Amino acid sequence: MSRSADDRPPRGRVLRVKRGYNPNSSSVGSEVPTFLALALGSGAITVLALNALDAVGRVIRRRRGELTPPGEDRTE
Repeated sequence: MSRSADDRPPRGRVLRVKRGYNPNSSSVGSEVPTFLALALGSGAITVLALNALDAVGRVIRRRRGELTPPGEDRTE
């Protein structure tokens, strides 16, 4: 027994395509990219801050005379 086109239930239509994560998905799964971006950003800020502190420390030591400028020999 074959079914005619009129006997089939109506098919749904795609009304809208939404990009991104499914709002009904696990909250942990949807937060992983945010966590990775924050970890990368905080690591970069830490490296920049430590380099800045090292540069300031070198300037202070150089002014105190504890560090010789590059290219100068300190022979006493």
